[in-house]
Amino acid sequence: MKHISVYDPTAKDAQSRVRGIGRYYQTLREALDTIDHMEPPKDINPIKTDTISQFQTTSSNPGDTLLIQYTSDLQKMKKENVVINPFFSPIQKPVSVHKVGNKRIAVIHDIIPLKYPKQFPIGLRGLWYKFLSNRAKGKYDIIVTDSEVSKQDLINIYKIPQNSIKVIYPTVPHMFLPHMDSRNVHHPFHTNAHGIQPEFTQLNFEQMSSNKNLANLTDFVLYVGDATWNKNLPALAQAVKLANVTCVCVGKVFEAKQGQIKPHPWHASLVQFMKMVEGDKRFIFPGFVSDFELMTLYKRAKTNVLLSHDEGFGLSFIEAGFMSTPSILSDIPVFREIAGNAADYVDRTNPKEIAQKIVEHYYDSMQQEKMSIMAFDKAQEYHPKRFQQKWVEVLTFI
Repeated sequence: MKHISVYDPTAKDAQSRVRGIGRYYQTLREALDTIDHMEPPKDINPIKTDTISQFQTTSSNPGDTLLIQYTSDLQKMKKENVVINPFFSPIQKPVSVHKVGNKRIAVIHDIIPLKYPKQFPIGLRGLWYKFLSNRAKGKYDIIVTDSEVSKQDLINIYKIPQNSIKVIYPTVPHMFLPHMDSRNVHHPFHTNAHGIQPEFTQLNFEQMSSNKNLANLTDFVLYVGDATWNKNLPALAQAVKLANVTCVCVGKVFEAKQGQIKPHPWHASLVQFMKMVEGDKRFIFPGFVSDFELMTLYKRAKTNVLLSHDEGFGLSFIEAGFMSTPSILSDIPVFREIAGNAADYVDRTNPKEIAQKIVEHYYDSMQQEKMSIMAFDKAQEYHPKRFQQKWVEVLTFI
């Protein structure tokens, strides 16, 4: 029997629950909690902490089991356990795991602040945490990261040995999955006498009616994510204005109005973006939304747009793909790795080119349909089952 302790980074930090940290912890827990089956979880309420569950794993030894513990209390982790820290930041105060676990795994999603120090100044406290984190990373036996691009950054910039790094591509929550045709006997896009017909299980759009800002939205481009410099939001604003279309920006970071954004160097791009779109009714900011609302927005969007200067992965591409929504991506290595030929790429510094591609997705139904199918097929490569299998491999052999 192997004991696994998963540290919950969201229990004491409410903000992290509505950011990528919370999303990754959610999908990791779903993966570990469904090792012996892949039925969608029945309970979609917020995850409780400090719980333990046991599941049979596939192994050469039929008697092997994983005893999985989820906790935010390091005192509850035993020395003989395998410890997983699902969020290790090179510039934040590290979790003191050196006294717990006989084996330790850290997930480092990206090191973008280290790659671009001018755009991400960290101050004196950040420098101290950077020093502590640099020492703490040596306490981990395995580093898991989100892409081959991130792996190379960890090797070249963060000086982590190549043989210590495993790439496990992130995934979507299970509730994104049951949208195949009701009989599940063929591809959800198939040809009949009337042409190509999608047969996804219908989403109950009436559940959106409580949110008046979202209930009647149709025909828009969608942005989902944060608002730091690397997200390149000013280029998005320029392109949307040139294309003259509606743009929905999802994320808690957009809930603050222009004058309420705290002065911080990391917020400079957000301040610029909000100033550019102030009073422009083409831009809609629902803030943080539920998973169901997010799925519905992806489903209704003409296209998903992600124009980043740099990323560790690109989660909105696969989320949109599972909802059969195409994406327009900046032409950077990590997106080529993730999306292949299943997205349209643009020069992130050229708003006119971006606008032209948005207009194409917006009005060319044949191109939109073609890219929708390709995006859906590509997204299946990041199915939760594959994410689960990769984690089981790491946990089995550590």
